[in-house]
Amino acid sequence: MSGSARRDLWILDARERADAAEEYRKACAHLFDITLLTPDEAFYNHMEGYNLAGVVLAHCSGVPQRFQRKLSHIAADASDSIMAVLELKSEGWRGDYDGRPASSDMGAIRLIDMSRPFDMVTQTYETVHLILSRAALEPQAAELDFHGCVASEGSPSGRLLDSHLRAVWAAAAEMSATDLALAGKAAAALVTAVILAHAMPASDDVRPVEKMLLATAQRFVAQNLSEPDLSPEAVRRHLGVSRSLLYKVFEPVGGVSAFIQARRLDQAFDDILSDGAEQQTVAEIGYRLGFRSDAHFSRAFRARFGMTPGRLRTLGEPARREGLSAIERPDDVFAWLRGLL
Repeated sequence: MSGSARRDLWILDARERADAAEEYRKACAHLFDITLLTPDEAFYNHMEGYNLAGVVLAHCSGVPQRFQRKLSHIAADASDSIMAVLELKSEGWRGDYDGRPASSDMGAIRLIDMSRPFDMVTQTYETVHLILSRAALEPQAAELDFHGCVASEGSPSGRLLDSHLRAVWAAAAEMSATDLALAGKAAAALVTAVILAHAMPASDDVRPVEKMLLATAQRFVAQNLSEPDLSPEAVRRHLGVSRSLLYKVFEPVGGVSAFIQARRLDQAFDDILSDGAEQQTVAEIGYRLGFRSDAHFSRAFRARFGMTPGRLRTLGEPARREGLSAIERPDDVFAWLRGLL
């Protein structure tokens, strides 16, 4: 693994395309609700990222905006990831992290548990994001309540993480994939140190039962998309809960059936554009993922992605990388985030 690391660059600027702000909101909708605090005409966003063998390092800059991550986003997000965000330049931010207030006045590094909601407002910013699976943390850190914790760059653990992230980002373009993978492991260890230094023991209500059931159900659905018997009843039996509790758990995402269909359509999107997709017809892909009617598959696919599966097939891989993925599903960074299981 000595070649170049996987890199992605995603730039939207209203000076270059009039619909940049709207496309940004659409692309991020699976992670947050976004409210821009400047006119759409003044919008810009720059995101550059590297996949460090399971740890994502991203440099982001943008305009003032509000990020709201709700239970509905958490329910639809199959990954169990955390973020450490280092402020490089900021005009200030303030937020509520599931009941914990935090702001830029407290320090330059904030920790975010993506399995919990938050609501934060930031002014113009430039940040380095480190995103990793909870499983990458040491067990004693993973069990602590670190959501919304802020570490000062002057604290011992904060200073180490601050300098490491700055150094890795500055050299990332010249580092080999092997070097970046090792840098990612070191960053995970330093995040563990920050959590151990600043977090508190988790209370009993930090991860309520509904969220835990949702996470379990997400994994079950993701692992059984091709099973013809995948249904709300199959999910209920796997969880071992009553129908009423099952419906309550899935209420934020529109119900169990809607959730299963959305995940199947997402998988169909990826399969249609996969390297081996030419060996299967669009109808075969739909049938394998539980759609017994070509017409139903086409209607549902169009409703979710704005085009029929046949139209997506004709666009092909080059078009996806150059256009569609940058508009509707930024190709690499968001895919890496979904892969942090």
